[in-house]
Amino acid sequence: MLEIVLRFMGTSGVFVGVIAVYTAMRNHTRQLDAQIFLAYSDRLQTVRHMLLTELLPIWTAELSPDELSRILPGLLQVMHLIHELYELRAQGYVKTRMWAIWSRDIDRFLTTPIVRGLRDEIRLDFHGHGAFLDWIEQRQAVPS
Repeated sequence: MLEIVLRFMGTSGVFVGVIAVYTAMRNHTRQLDAQIFLAYSDRLQTVRHMLLTELLPIWTAELSPDELSRILPGLLQVMHLIHELYELRAQGYVKTRMWAIWSRDIDRFLTTPIVRGLRDEIRLDFHGHGAFLDWIEQRQAVPS
């Protein structure tokens, strides 16, 4: 009888250990998700401010070459942030619910006439990131 009790205690100890490891990993993943969300939400807030102040002309269809060259670095900075979010999502770090919060603004940005007109500059800046470039073109093909 004592032997059965000891075996049961050993088996239940392993079982409790497995549950503890699973719980710790799940909590760690949720904390990581929250940190990613907070960090990128802060960066997106900065980009939104920049879009409303410095890059306001992108919402119009016509810019002079001088204006375009002035705002091009800011546009490419936004594209790099979108690339980071895209890669985080592709690698499973950004859940679908988080992506849904950002995707409408990303699509709105990608479908502006100015960004559509910068295909060559974007392709040059993101050379070697074919999947991302294909994704951009797919997003731009969606009617807004």
